[in-house]
Amino acid sequence: LAGNGNTIIFWEDIWCGERPLRVEFPRLFRLVNNKKGLVKDFLNLNGFNEVNWVDLFIRPLLDRELNMLNRLREVVSSKVLVPEEEDRLIWIHDNNGVFSVKKLTELLIKEG
Repeated sequence: LAGNGNTIIFWEDIWCGERPLRVEFPRLFRLVNNKKGLVKDFLNLNGFNEVNWVDLFIRPLLDRELNMLNRLREVVSSKVLVPEEEDRLIWIHDNNGVFSVKKLTELLIKEG
């Protein structure tokens, strides 16, 4: 769960949707300069909307890539970081998001 964005890798971690952004936007991921950048690296004081996204890529984007970029901007623009809160992991197999050995054991038995 994104708090201040200091530990979540923008493209690699699942923080915005059900899959990593590199999976949702593979073409943009291939073209981005900073593949290991943190969420906070893609922000400025006004949030994601004010970022000069085009400068983040290794070359000027084609029209279809600009369309992909617009979709990416729509996806992340609703996310708000909380500077005073640390990022934290949420375990998707528990309603409370908390890991437990008991729940893991139940999952393994069910899968086995």
